[in-house]
Amino acid sequence: MIKKFYGGKFIDKQKLSNEGIDYPIKIEYYKIYDNEENREITQYGLEVVKTEYKTGNINIENKEVLRITKEEKIIDNILDRLKDNEVTPVTARYIVEDLVFDL
Repeated sequence: MIKKFYGGKFIDKQKLSNEGIDYPIKIEYYKIYDNEENREITQYGLEVVKTEYKTGNINIENKEVLRITKEEKIIDNILDRLKDNEVTPVTARYIVEDLVFDL
């Protein structure tokens, strides 16, 4: 399994402030290439990592969703949509399932 950074962003300070959060949060998205067990076809998955920079403490949360599709174009589309909508690890699996169902 190979994991490659796809993109990331810090959530807007104003958006966080509106939610009562006073510390920075970064979300990163990774594309996962899975070609284990001598498969001839690569399957693609993803990982979402959320990092909270609280005073004196850093919290990291992540979620992997593996073997979503065999088409790299589809996983890129899903990752773009997750990134654009700032999807966090907590909801990543549900959002991915909805997106794949709509394809």
